[in-house]
Amino acid sequence: MGIKDFFKRKPPKKLEPKEEAIELPEMDRDAVLAETLSTFAEEDVSEPIIEITHVRPEYDTGIVEAEDLLVDEMDSNYELNTVEVADVEELGNELESVEIIGDLPEEVEF
Repeated sequence: MGIKDFFKRKPPKKLEPKEEAIELPEMDRDAVLAETLSTFAEEDVSEPIIEITHVRPEYDTGIVEAEDLLVDEMDSNYELNTVEVADVEELGNELESVEIIGDLPEEVEF
């Protein structure tokens, strides 16, 4: 493309988006007003109040007093949420009836 062709070329056409007419259904003003007023006149149906229970209340809730921050004594949280089991047999063995799925259907012994 030479410089002559550059000046002879026509300017590109601008494509204008077509505006489509949106057809809205006609609404009866009195009917809408009556429906709105009847909605406001109805008794309020309150949803039941759901109580939220804290699953782990011993964790930090974020509420702390300034005096608690100045205490030099530190508490250990190492024992929180630990379960002590005296006898393992009480727990049972859920894996006894499990079927092995995969390449090795039998137990491998070394």
